[in-house]
Amino acid sequence: MIFRILLIVLLANISACTIPTSADSVVESAISAHGDLLNYTNLKNFKYKKTSFTVDPKGAVTDTLIQYFSLPSLRQTILETNDSLRIIFEDGAIRKSNDLPGKSKKYKRIIEGANFVFFQPFKLKDKGAQIEYLGQKVFDFSNSSLDYIKVTYPNSTDIWYFFFDQKTSRVKANAVDHNGKISLILNDSLQWHKKLLVHSKRRSFLSNSNFDLIRLQASYEYKMLGIE
Repeated sequence: MIFRILLIVLLANISACTIPTSADSVVESAISAHGDLLNYTNLKNFKYKKTSFTVDPKGAVTDTLIQYFSLPSLRQTILETNDSLRIIFEDGAIRKSNDLPGKSKKYKRIIEGANFVFFQPFKLKDKGAQIEYLGQKVFDFSNSSLDYIKVTYPNSTDIWYFFFDQKTSRVKANAVDHNGKISLILNDSLQWHKKLLVHSKRRSFLSNSNFDLIRLQASYEYKMLGIE
């Protein structure tokens, strides 16, 4: 009888250690796996080149966009392109732009969106994020069960989903539901830079509410710049 009781307690403890019980525990584990929150908050002189390839329904590349993102610190982001565009975004606003007037809102969205996607899972600690743990499941794009969460924000109708590898706690993929259209982006490979584990290659697929892959929409490559 005593042996049986000890066995039940042991199994309960193992279960409690291996199965996340909340969104917070999943996010905290992911942040640790991607380099720790302290390394993110102390980020300085972070630079990378992003190349985006848009594809048609048959998979042929129809457009290529090259962007350079520089972050002297988390307070400031500088966006540059090969056609001499240069935008300085600081403390939530466009501070300087050499583009035509009237496009500040457009570039604000581009830079904020780029930072939100690139610096995951760290951005999930931002104020206003409402996170719900949805459980564990094997999806069309995964060979094993993943933890996944739902994320919403007070001033947005977009619904975000993030999927985490249970063994490594790394972000496997994320999805966004924008006005009923769901895009699922797979993290095909990651890389370390300045003590952070960040994107290397990603693919974006049109998806459905079950997160099945319908067709490829775009692919992305990230090259880290500067000294490690």
